[in-house]
Amino acid sequence: MAFLTKLLTILILFVVVFLWNKYLIEFILNRPEKFHKENNSENLDKQPIKFYLENKTAITKFIKGFYWFGFIVIAIMILIDFIPKK
Repeated sequence: MAFLTKLLTILILFVVVFLWNKYLIEFILNRPEKFHKENNSENLDKQPIKFYLENKTAITKFIKGFYWFGFIVIAIMILIDFIPKK
């Protein structure tokens, strides 16, 4: 029964991280780009927005990888009972 609880917890965390990475990361990272293209289009060639626009794909992949890495670490901690219980 304890293993089933752990598995269910990991599954819920997986779904949360998956949905976060699929929808919210893209939404959050598209907001500055959209804002600057609409309201500040004459300054798109200046830093730091220039860096962001040139490296948007790499930044997105890094952030998604960071969340997946965190999920893996937490899943391993759940499986080996590293998280102390009160």
